[in-house]
Amino acid sequence: MKKATPIYGITRVDNETSRTHGWLVTIQRRGIIHRRQFSDGVFGSKTKALAAAKAFRDSVVAANPPLSRREHAEIRKKNNKSGVVGVCRYCASETRDKPPKERRWFWVASWVLPDGRAKRVKFSVNKYGEEPAFKMATKARRAAMKQMEGDFDPGATRCKKRMSRG
Repeated sequence: MKKATPIYGITRVDNETSRTHGWLVTIQRRGIIHRRQFSDGVFGSKTKALAAAKAFRDSVVAANPPLSRREHAEIRKKNNKSGVVGVCRYCASETRDKPPKERRWFWVASWVLPDGRAKRVKFSVNKYGEEPAFKMATKARRAAMKQMEGDFDPGATRCKKRMSRG
């Protein structure tokens, strides 16, 4: 059986137990979830319910544009410990089990490139010192953010292209 192509923000609901048949629109913008059900019975058919669902989805998207890539990249996550979005302290994995004096620590700046790949730049604490390495990582992150353009596509991070091995 051919799998249906997903429709952005719209899912099909067919639940025989509750006799629910229709389309569910779910769009989240800036922390607000816009959700509405479009029942086949109320709209007269599966096709008419889908048309109404698409119209609603399009009106929500038009009234609530997506975040820009830069706005999305500047959201501070709960687990941020450095105080700077996209900058973290990192211990090299091959030295993690060694005594503290033998561990290699880095400050890392990271961001997402336009093609969806992650970019990371590391600055050694041993080479530059704690504060200079942190400042270098912060500077690298800010420079990358200045170059970031376009709208954030929530589907792009989930639909990564596979690289062929040849």
